[in-house]
Amino acid sequence: MPAVSEKLPPMILRTSLLGLIVAAAVGIAACGDDGISKSESEQLQQRSTELQEKAQKTAEDIREGRVDPEDAARELQKEAAELTDDALEAVEDTNLPDEARRQLEEAQKQLEQAQKDLDTD
Repeated sequence: MPAVSEKLPPMILRTSLLGLIVAAAVGIAACGDDGISKSESEQLQQRSTELQEKAQKTAEDIREGRVDPEDAARELQKEAAELTDDALEAVEDTNLPDEARRQLEEAQKQLEQAQKDLDTD
């Protein structure tokens, strides 16, 4: 069984990529008359940026031995899943392009699988 520290870099990368996907999807959904509100879009994009920054800081904290890798991974996974859920909910009734919606849904599936993987170790 691989150590958590071996799994952590992909998880942090996944979290950072998720933040970019959410930001892009929300930005697209905010365009046009049928999109989400500007304030909701800005809030989700801000949360996305904060999550990316937290993932980078967490990676540094793990390298420095300041946090437990397993606990940090679980916390980031939880926050990433919540952000994805909120973004999907926000764009649910918008005319978000199918490809952007598919990317959000795929990110959500990957986060769910990553969480299962962490929980089984």
